[in-house]
Amino acid sequence: MSDRYLGNVEVAILTSLNELAVRHGLSPLDFSAAFYPQGDRSHLTFYTLPHEEVPLSKFERLLAGLGLTDHETLHIEGSPQQIYDTIQWAIEKAPRRVR
Repeated sequence: MSDRYLGNVEVAILTSLNELAVRHGLSPLDFSAAFYPQGDRSHLTFYTLPHEEVPLSKFERLLAGLGLTDHETLHIEGSPQQIYDTIQWAIEKAPRRVR
């Protein structure tokens, strides 16, 4: 058995990110992201981006909602609470229905 476990904080952050993706018309399977808990220097990093043009434009809107507007920065850094709050704020601003 691994020493690494997936705790409720990680689940809360990744579940919220998946909800945000759906709000933007994406499947959570369209991209890959991981959360690394390290206290105040925790980070959420995006690894695999959508390949198709339409999902990519939706993904860019998702990133912009998180405050990531340049294509070089594909991570959010802060405490788990700050990262969670950022995602929750983006969910509040995201469309309720996909257009």
